[in-house]
Amino acid sequence: MVAQEQQSFRGTIVMYGIILLELPTLTLISVLYFTDKLGADGWIPMLIVGTLIPLTFVLLMSITLETRMDDQSFSYRSKPFQSNWKKLTREQIQSIVVHKKDGLLDYGGVGLRFSRKTRAYIFFADHVIEVEQGDKKLVFSTAKPKDFDAVINTWQASKT
Repeated sequence: MVAQEQQSFRGTIVMYGIILLELPTLTLISVLYFTDKLGADGWIPMLIVGTLIPLTFVLLMSITLETRMDDQSFSYRSKPFQSNWKKLTREQIQSIVVHKKDGLLDYGGVGLRFSRKTRAYIFFADHVIEVEQGDKKLVFSTAKPKDFDAVINTWQASKT
């Protein structure tokens, strides 16, 4: 049995929020440039804003979280920051649980959250997978809690 999922910010309110914040800035800098209010060197701020805003949008839309759980291990990666799969074997995991929790409020918002003992990969979902390994805790949002819960139950059944 395998549970697999991929999440991103595409099509969410984050995407539309960024667009609504960036378009007025691009419009304002364009109007100031074409009315010569930026001066002779106005092309420099126009170039900076005109490249940074689309690059920021592309970066935020390329952030993904892929989780995979099979009979032997739990694997995850978060592109573009972590392109290789990070694999945790059953022996490395002390406990793994699927909770109905809002990752937005409990872990400080959407995105990647890092603290001393906790790493949280939070996207828009109603459930989280909490993985404890020693003094370290990993938290992943999931929109497929039943799939991951079924694999966790298989793990627990094979231990006994």
